[in-house]
Amino acid sequence: MKASLQIGKIFGIPIKIHFTFLIILALFVWTFAFDNVTLFGFTIGYGLLPIDDISKIILGVVLAILFFTGVLLHELGHSYLTQKYGFKINGITMFIFGGISEAEEIPRDPKMELRIAAIGPVISVLSGFLFYFLFLFINFIGNTLYLQMISITLGTLAFYNIFLGLFNLIPAFPIDGGRVLRSVLAKRMDYIKATKTASNIGKGFAIAMAVFGIFYNIWFVLIAVFVYIGASSEEKTSEISMALDNVKVKDIMTTDIDAVSPELTMHQFSEHMQTHKHLGYPVMKDKHLLGLITINELHRVDRREQDVVMVKDIMHKDVLSISPDDDAYTAFRMMTRNKNERLIVKKDDDVLGIVSWSDILHAIRLKEV
Repeated sequence: MKASLQIGKIFGIPIKIHFTFLIILALFVWTFAFDNVTLFGFTIGYGLLPIDDISKIILGVVLAILFFTGVLLHELGHSYLTQKYGFKINGITMFIFGGISEAEEIPRDPKMELRIAAIGPVISVLSGFLFYFLFLFINFIGNTLYLQMISITLGTLAFYNIFLGLFNLIPAFPIDGGRVLRSVLAKRMDYIKATKTASNIGKGFAIAMAVFGIFYNIWFVLIAVFVYIGASSEEKTSEISMALDNVKVKDIMTTDIDAVSPELTMHQFSEHMQTHKHLGYPVMKDKHLLGLITINELHRVDRREQDVVMVKDIMHKDVLSISPDDDAYTAFRMMTRNKNERLIVKKDDDVLGIVSWSDILHAIRLKEV
């Protein structure tokens, strides 16, 4: 996820914060500090405590951090188990809707997916009950101002952790319950059909949630949009994954490498592009790969400067490369994650070809025939 800052690692998993997380964090701090709502016997918020506003804000900050630590633990459960099964985790990102675990690939084994999907809600619910028993204990021993602060803190954490666990069991992508549902369905039908069925159920829940949100709380509308988009995305990604199953990069790459010299002017590069009709070219000198240049770089150079600016001045030097023996789906994920339209195919230091979006789309269409 772009615009994210890594703040550390846990179990080797990068932990990142997206800028939108600061918005939701500030909102929770303010709500906890100055609201006072009773839900199922829990008092949410320090608003009625006889303390000054600064103290309420400090308590709100502490409670918000503890709450989102619970969200992080939820995602860590998914990530740790995914990693244990041998799948790569690119990180966990905290953003406006909570947290998201960025796995390279979701296992298609129904048992594995069920365990990975269920571990997050289990952690949240167990954490919630732990806070609940501590909440009961604090209320039992007294009712001083100090104990009231602790009681509100523990009660809020108990309520929200249990709510988080149960909410994530809603059978809708990208919520955990959607993956739980797919893993159950995949035991009775093929993976794609299970994904489509779970996706359609998720979309139904999203529409119902949006209608509810229109009348009661706008946040449900925003979450519904997120769920609907997530369900559609999961269905499409699964179809692409299956279409590229057992297809290697070497099977679809373009081997006729049309490289350009770093000494070309942008005017010469423009003429070369009009002749050869490709949108991107590796930049090579003496068979050594120096970078990559595309039509996007050409568009950034003023026409009056195209006889002065050279390819080597504006080419991409941090070229994304992939092995010819890697899966085509790995190439798809790399291009999607990095918003890159082509990858250089290399083995050791030898450039063997290029794989582009058109190569991926061509492979998918052939599988559909």
